[in-house]
Amino acid sequence: MSPPAPEPTRKHHHEAVQPEPSPYATEARCEPQLWQSNSEAVAEVMRSGDTEDIGDVDFTDEDSTVVTVHVSHSDDGMCAVHLMPMCNDDRIRVELHREKDLAIIEPSSRPV
Repeated sequence: MSPPAPEPTRKHHHEAVQPEPSPYATEARCEPQLWQSNSEAVAEVMRSGDTEDIGDVDFTDEDSTVVTVHVSHSDDGMCAVHLMPMCNDDRIRVELHREKDLAIIEPSSRPV
């Protein structure tokens, strides 16, 4: 009886998979920039007494701020999302994504 034939050598070919570019790299999303980038910066603002800007986030597009956003609690118990456009108002549209539908506020909407 002859010895069994050696099994063929399998080469493992591992191709380097390039990750998908981030939505920030493709400019599909504006990049968030916290006003206070860490807890020490927040503490400094708290010590100064100027707490109005804590939690504000700038969203930038090509190194310029498009909108500043923060969320607060209203007197009626609701959460309010505050959007402060830093560009031409015609560039801002608000899309509220809900479980069953999408509500869109166009730039032509009248102020309250």
